[in-house]
Amino acid sequence: MWAGGFFGGGGDGFFGGGAPGSRFDHPYQAYPVSFLGKEELEKGNKMILPQSALDHLARLNISYPMLFEVTNESTNRRTHAGVQEFVAEEGMCYLPYWMMCNLAMQEGQIVRITNTTLQKGTFVKLQPQRSDFLDISNPRAVLENSLRNFATLTVGDLIVIDYNDKKYEIEVVECKPADAISIIEADVNVDFAPPKDYKEPERLPAVDPAAGFKAKVEESEQAPPEPEPKGPKLFGGSGQRIDGKAIKTPMSSPSLGPSSPPSIEDELDEKMPWRKRLRKGVKWVNPPFGFNMGHMSAQKGAAPPPKPVEDLWGGSGKKLQ
Repeated sequence: MWAGGFFGGGGDGFFGGGAPGSRFDHPYQAYPVSFLGKEELEKGNKMILPQSALDHLARLNISYPMLFEVTNESTNRRTHAGVQEFVAEEGMCYLPYWMMCNLAMQEGQIVRITNTTLQKGTFVKLQPQRSDFLDISNPRAVLENSLRNFATLTVGDLIVIDYNDKKYEIEVVECKPADAISIIEADVNVDFAPPKDYKEPERLPAVDPAAGFKAKVEESEQAPPEPEPKGPKLFGGSGQRIDGKAIKTPMSSPSLGPSSPPSIEDELDEKMPWRKRLRKGVKWVNPPFGFNMGHMSAQKGAAPPPKPVEDLWGGSGKKLQ
């Protein structure tokens, strides 16, 4: 049987009151903060207590920040929280719904609230429950901004971060210097553990290029020959020119096969038809084509020097008279 009146008055009631003790320790009926229209408190871990709680805390000279241990005695689960204001009805308190889920509580269930003192935190390790938290452009900045609404952190708690109309569950894995710390006006180093559903990408085994080349060669060797087409062969005849000249074979004809390389003389004849019509023809057709003839470096048996060119228009003119 708890001491104090049922709603903070005297007597042996349920919810305490009466003579102040040395410690704030009261049971309350717990409800979500949304029942008071305080949905913004879901972004932190601060609760709403009745006015009688403030009076009791003042008599105990509890200094700021006021921190509390919240316990569900039926499941022996506990966490820690701060207080936002004292406007709840007597005998009732309002908690963020995610905190009630951590305590495995239903609406209207009894929760015990006790004042406590926590050390300022220096380190906390957090673990997202899903990998989609990593899709945020700057998750560390989002988390640090969200933690400003929290008064405490307790190992094992599953806090909820609300960002871009989406809720992300973050588990508190480790705290220093204790399992429950105060983060009000504290310089806390934050570390992240990989998300619980995160899977390392599978590394493919290294492929030996020589083995792949060998497999391709074997595949090409085992490839069956293509069957020859059956039936009449379309456009299989040969053409004729009107002037009666022979038709030149194309360079790459699929039906006639590869042609012989073209003759340089034939190409020159086509490009320069006057080449063989020079006066007196080509003078030298045998090597060295008149080179070094009559020169000091000419060897014995070299070709004789060329004849002097006759001047066809030489001589002098004559008068008719």
